[in-house]
Amino acid sequence: MHKVLWLTALVFLGGGIAQVAGAQGQVADSPDVSEMAQIRAELDERIAEIKGNEEEHQRLMEEGRNRTVLCRTCHGLDGEAVKPGTPNLAGQNPSYIVDQFHRFADGRRYDFLMSNLAKTFDHEETVNIALYYSDLDGVSSGGGNPALMDQGQALYEERCASCHGDDGRGQEGYARLAGQQYDYLVKMLHEFKDRTGRRFNPWMSGVALKLNEEQIQAVSTYVSNLK
Repeated sequence: MHKVLWLTALVFLGGGIAQVAGAQGQVADSPDVSEMAQIRAELDERIAEIKGNEEEHQRLMEEGRNRTVLCRTCHGLDGEAVKPGTPNLAGQNPSYIVDQFHRFADGRRYDFLMSNLAKTFDHEETVNIALYYSDLDGVSSGGGNPALMDQGQALYEERCASCHGDDGRGQEGYARLAGQQYDYLVKMLHEFKDRTGRRFNPWMSGVALKLNEEQIQAVSTYVSNLK
């Protein structure tokens, strides 16, 4: 039985350690900032190595595509979500995809379906899946309230661009947000803000806590309309 982790967090930024207390009193450690950066760097190096060998790249991408049979029910045949509240994966940062698989598997992120599914993939399979989705072309999903577009752009540039990039396409292992489903963006910002334990990220919670409902809708509108 998978436990929903509640964000009664003890975040020791000075020591670089974040601990999350579980609903039944257990504690799960998340990697510190330097360790996370190292993991991302090694993963980026591995992906660059694969992409440097076209034959190997194509072979592993095909293996990744074959492992997405169950994924297509929610994320679509081409990585564009077909289920409400589900993220697009086409064009997503491959390092980010692999990182999220690990978070679902070890409990730092919770979703009933994904938390169970993630445990069925080994590391190399998640890399192959990430390669497959990252090579698909992402498109703008659109949506939201056009009247909030300017407000959303200002908020994004002020609070989001330093990690997710000026174009919203992610950098250094951060998520690609450009063109993401509007409903999904709103849902994720609420999960970070409400600290239900479905997602654990002290930095994102810090950002989301400062957003009111109109601001959440505004930034989600702007990002979902990026290409």
